[in-house]
Amino acid sequence: DYDMWSDFVPFLKDYNVMYADFREGTTLQELAASNLRRCPERFILIGFSLGGYICRHMLYQAPERVEALVLIGTSTRPTVPPVTDGPAAKMFRGMSRSALRRAVHVDRENDETLIDRLKEMGERLGAEVFGRLSALERKSDLDMMRTIQCPVLVVTADQDRLRTMEEATEMAEAAHAPLVVLEHCGHMMPMEEPKQLANVVLNWLSKS
Repeated sequence: DYDMWSDFVPFLKDYNVMYADFREGTTLQELAASNLRRCPERFILIGFSLGGYICRHMLYQAPERVEALVLIGTSTRPTVPPVTDGPAAKMFRGMSRSALRRAVHVDRENDETLIDRLKEMGERLGAEVFGRLSALERKSDLDMMRTIQCPVLVVTADQDRLRTMEEATEMAEAAHAPLVVLEHCGHMMPMEEPKQLANVVLNWLSKS
């Protein structure tokens, strides 16, 4: 939710920032369409992890409206939705602390303040949103990425244990985009290295 970006957004003081809304949609296409309805006529997209999939579908639906696209810690590879049931949803307590520790750099695994923030985000979103987003069918859109006309930036981290360097590389090559690797950082880049990430994004936007 919004707290994913709370340390990053203050660096974007020259931009009017809007956050994604996950309340409408059971497919990537529906989520993309619902967020497009909330956007201004022209805008820059920044997508992190699952948000990268949604951002790309927003671009595919309205390419003339997107000035630039930043993809952070994401992928174009397909995923198989997990099998979930009613009782599991009723017992929802967010992601486990062990899973969240794997999402950050090894040196931050015992940073309880950071892990608590991640845990609380999942709890705020709740079982319905978490289950619906987890069940999204993500098909490969690598071929579609080759058709993108706007400037694209791909960002990954040197110690991302959830996404591989190969995934980032294939996206960058498909979109003819630069690939930047954040140092000493895990998957949760906007929270782990907000200043380093902001410097990369702002420097690129100034040249795009």
